[in-house]
Amino acid sequence: MAAENNDPVDPANAVTRLSDHPRWTESRRDLKHGGGDGTSGGMEARVKSLEDKFEKIDTKLTGIATDLAYLKGKSEGAPSAKDFGELKGRVEALPTTSKLATVIGIVGAIVAIVTKWADIKTALGW
Repeated sequence: MAAENNDPVDPANAVTRLSDHPRWTESRRDLKHGGGDGTSGGMEARVKSLEDKFEKIDTKLTGIATDLAYLKGKSEGAPSAKDFGELKGRVEALPTTSKLATVIGIVGAIVAIVTKWADIKTALGW
């Protein structure tokens, strides 16, 4: 029993050479032909233009690589999340305004008592 051909392309209409394909002939229609210069008319100028553009791109990529290396170096020296967590804990442990006011009030009262001790003793009758 012969193998069944499930190919949807009709073998009678199959393209066997690339130059026979309709898209191939359409894309080559605009290219120069005849006259002896083939299809590369103006090719040198186009290649030179592309080379110049790629040189500019290469220069820009080199600059980008340098910038990325700089940023990588800066980020490696930056504090980690753990460092920020420790810093946050230390900041939260700092005294608040009300705590500072209380401490200043107590110190002021002690200083007042010490400087006026003689007057206080006399007033109390000691």
